[in-house]
Amino acid sequence: MLSAREFHLTNKLLNTKAPIRIKDLSIEFGVSTRAIKYDLENVRKWFKLQGKTVNSQTSKGIWLQCSDRERTELRGILTQFKRSQIYPDQTMRVRRIILSLLWTNDYKTAAQLSEMLAVSRNTILSDLNHVDEFLTSWNIELERKQRTGYRLHGNELQLRLMLEHIIYNSLDDYQIYKLTTRITKKERQIEIGTILEEPLKPIYEMAENHMSAFYSPSLASLLRLSDLLKFLLRLTFSVKRLTMGRAIHSYRMLQPSHDQDELSLFLVNVMEKVYTDMQLPLLEEEYAYVAGIMEKESEQIDVVDITEKMIQYVSEQERIDYKKDPKLYSNLLSHLSLRLQNGSFYLNEMNPMEDEVKRNHASLFQSVKESCRKYVKQHTLIAQDSFISFIVLHFLVSYENTFKRKKKVKVLYVCSTGRGVARLIKNRVEKEIPAVDIVCYCSLLEVEEICQAEEVDLIISVFPVEAAVPVVVVEPLPAKRDIEEIRKQVRAMIGSDDEQTNELLENNEFTISEDSENLSQEIILKGFEAAHALLEAFPIKSEERWKNAFMMHVFLMVHRYYFDKQYDQYLYANNQMLDSDEEMFHSVQQILQDKDLHVHEAEVITLLQYLKKWK
Repeated sequence: MLSAREFHLTNKLLNTKAPIRIKDLSIEFGVSTRAIKYDLENVRKWFKLQGKTVNSQTSKGIWLQCSDRERTELRGILTQFKRSQIYPDQTMRVRRIILSLLWTNDYKTAAQLSEMLAVSRNTILSDLNHVDEFLTSWNIELERKQRTGYRLHGNELQLRLMLEHIIYNSLDDYQIYKLTTRITKKERQIEIGTILEEPLKPIYEMAENHMSAFYSPSLASLLRLSDLLKFLLRLTFSVKRLTMGRAIHSYRMLQPSHDQDELSLFLVNVMEKVYTDMQLPLLEEEYAYVAGIMEKESEQIDVVDITEKMIQYVSEQERIDYKKDPKLYSNLLSHLSLRLQNGSFYLNEMNPMEDEVKRNHASLFQSVKESCRKYVKQHTLIAQDSFISFIVLHFLVSYENTFKRKKKVKVLYVCSTGRGVARLIKNRVEKEIPAVDIVCYCSLLEVEEICQAEEVDLIISVFPVEAAVPVVVVEPLPAKRDIEEIRKQVRAMIGSDDEQTNELLENNEFTISEDSENLSQEIILKGFEAAHALLEAFPIKSEERWKNAFMMHVFLMVHRYYFDKQYDQYLYANNQMLDSDEEMFHSVQQILQDKDLHVHEAEVITLLQYLKKWK
């Protein structure tokens, strides 16, 4: 037999191809590494019975080496696992107690529940306290009668919505795939296994047969798979509760309509067949429940109002004024609008961060959960921890962005001139490493002065620099290895956790295409401005081809400047200026500086070769 945790460990190994560290498993399941190691002994035995070996390596973790087809087969075997072969933990016991109370109108004693779950009476009494807590969140009462037992008391629609929640939360993606494939692809050989409780299984299979018979490919464009499964499960719940004499409210019969669309006609035909087989009347409210009409009519959701009230409530509970962050309102409104539109019901939504959110942010999670219960009211999503966890993430991002000071590394960038390509470097580095803030860029001669004035933490330079703070020497255009070296230095300074936090919160995806486009545009404009200014100061008196050559040279000079590829200074030494050229030299240099082009003297001297020809 496998315990509930061992069952989940087995399933995790089947769903994960990469090695998993035992330490990570202990954090995920909230137990010690020793407990995980004990669990893995039984997990290994189960896989050994299936002819597979669980591999392990100290530096890597544990993993299962097998093909996708074998994983699918093993997953199928695991889903066939009888519930009696799994030691139930408290969560599973609570679930089974509630379901057993839903299948009867009579009272159930603690002794009956104890026998059903094969645990002591004291354990059952402890579990019933958790049952009571769970039911309260759904506005359902656990009725206790001395010497008689326990039963559920509440609104019938609420009882069914709670039932849906419990069943959906027990399904994973593979099980959902199996359930829908049996209908849409008529693949009847796929086993349902123990997905549904025994009292529901015969009704479900009968309803499934009729739904599969009426289903046609033309419905695919009108019906999502999630809706198809919702119809099927709600039909099953409806029939089961009606056989117990538990209708939603009235017993008014469904009247036939001549203007039904294809989807409505499909559902009515299926329900008529099922209810006829079960010798039950097709009631108007039962059709409204299965089709989701009742849910939509009873819950006219004002998402704007819910968003505002939710932020207000969480702000009061957490004593943080989240209303100050306009981004939280817009992001949360967008999320809720998408999730609650048209009263649609989503299947078990997977949130990989759910356990971590609940463990590390328990207070915020509870506040958000209470706000959902308070303002989303009877909607079936309110008790889904995965849904609540996504809402919590919006508040966490708001807190980190608005109320918590992020750790940033103040950086000075040093290049040959202090300008030009520096703007590109700033954009690139800050996008790649959000924890970096390039506060200034300067020339080599200004380093010491800037360091004192700006109190920088790190220097990025194209030259070796001696300074009191760490220095990372990079190429004029930082390559990937340069970025990684900067990232390594930043991580050492602020810690990996804060570095990852900045990565998550900034959400900046580096796109070289945007930088290249902006830079190319700037180079073209700067080249045109420089050429136009020089031609105004020194009009061409020779033929047009010299003008074209000069303009081409200016554009290439600007390009060299931006990418730190200027002519070397040795050219100045080999081309001494005449005294008569000095005035022109200073004029050209001043024009370029006015255009924010602080080029080498060698570049200016080269330009003079063109300009002197036009005198």
